[in-house]
Amino acid sequence: MSVQARARIRAGAVLAPAIFAVSGVASSASAQEAINTPAATQPSEGKLYLRQKLQFARYRDDPSPEDRAVDEYIATTNLVYGIARNLSASIDLPVVYSVEDSGATGETDRTLGTNDLALSFKWRPLQWDLSPVDSVRLAVFGGSELPTGSGDLGSHSFDPFVGAVVTAILGRHGFNQSLQYKFNQGSDEFNIRPGDGPADAVRYDTAYLFRLSPAEYTAETTAATYLTLELNGLYETNGDNEVLMGPGILYEARTFALEASLSLPILQDVDERPETKLVLTLGFRVLF
Repeated sequence: MSVQARARIRAGAVLAPAIFAVSGVASSASAQEAINTPAATQPSEGKLYLRQKLQFARYRDDPSPEDRAVDEYIATTNLVYGIARNLSASIDLPVVYSVEDSGATGETDRTLGTNDLALSFKWRPLQWDLSPVDSVRLAVFGGSELPTGSGDLGSHSFDPFVGAVVTAILGRHGFNQSLQYKFNQGSDEFNIRPGDGPADAVRYDTAYLFRLSPAEYTAETTAATYLTLELNGLYETNGDNEVLMGPGILYEARTFALEASLSLPILQDVDERPETKLVLTLGFRVLF
């Protein structure tokens, strides 16, 4: 055996565990997906991914005759199943506890129930792997919100949506850019939640992630920690436009992840519903 061949074998023996560790962390629980912004990632074929998000959202400055001040506590369960290497299906079901104070009547209304269930499919036509870690991916998705909501918590209509997202993982930096259009069919004139009224809604989301640790992946790497920064915008065809911005943190291991973020408004031009004052989100993910 030549000296060059022996060198290649030794190099492979050293690099193989590191590459395995890197790909194990990078593919775990939707790698480098920020908490409020979609990513062009999905489970492998036959794998199931559970994500649970807990949110507190505050809405104020209501232009409706009710002059509502609303606090909502939202628990959203997201299940994603890998149908094929580049195709997945997902279900989202939010459970909402709403506390609504009416400035017009002085009454407080408390409601517990489900919002509309969303069923969608994601297809990834492009994946350009630059290294065991670095990758550029494009995915398209579409589906519909189904009229399963309780009382006033749902739109009572089928609301289809389509969208696309680009993900880039480059060294310690991650980027996600998503655009989604939802065709609202409901007729609730005085809605509370952004994007749930009679007007169509365009969501435009941007996320940046910086890997705090490890600085470099090794064979001993079992998890990674990221700082995140997100811009989450919503434009409605009635003219309302709102952008939230906020920091977050993400801890990803091989089969689970923990995450948190705070979102505050940086742009608000809203006349048809209450303004969003803050959104606090906590979450965890498990890959089966």
